[in-house]
Amino acid sequence: MARSYETAFIFSPTLDDSAIEQLMAKIEELVTKEGGTVDKWDRWTKRRLAFPIKKQTDGHYAFLAFQGEPSSIETLGAAYRLDESILRHMTINLEE
Repeated sequence: MARSYETAFIFSPTLDDSAIEQLMAKIEELVTKEGGTVDKWDRWTKRRLAFPIKKQTDGHYAFLAFQGEPSSIETLGAAYRLDESILRHMTINLEE
């Protein structure tokens, strides 16, 4: 049974707009590969971080709303951790 989720991402500040678009497309591909469907992206501008993450003080924020199986969340998180362009991510269940 698919549930609604939202993932907040902080991307590396060194990425340009085309690289961010490619990364977002790659994330969408991962979600659909795991049986999910992408609802929408909400992309913010580059912002200062509250504290350094991986020696970076700025980051590009993006939020992904999607439908997915609970069993796929851990797999997606592992894939996000392997990508060096993603400084931090957090997925929450929107139905609780």
